Amino acid sequence: MSMMPVEPIFALALLAAPLPIVRVDDPTPISCLSAEEMREAVADGRVIQPAQASRHARNAAPGEVLRIRLCRQGEEYVYVVTTLKRDGRVARVTLEGQSGKVATIR
Repeated sequence: MSMMPVEPIFALALLAAPLPIVRVDDPTPISCLSAEEMREAVADGRVIQPAQASRHARNAAPGEVLRIRLCRQGEEYVYVVTTLKRDGRVARVTLEGQSGKVATIR
């Protein structure tokens, strides 16, 4: 009987977890917006389009975009983009919401 590798199970558990994201280097907690709040922020010009954020994230961590969320970190907006790399590893790219500049890659 074959055992399933731990990495894919752990990656799936991370994707399914609805907990708030907290950056280690920034003690300010992140809370993500609803789809409606995200549409309003984009329409008001407070953040870049999600498609642009997706492109920036794929350039920083090439792979398939699994999830993109717009979140608030203090007074700032950030996109949190989860990508699946070709080698099967998951990367989480945090982008500045207004500019799309990569803040962190994990």
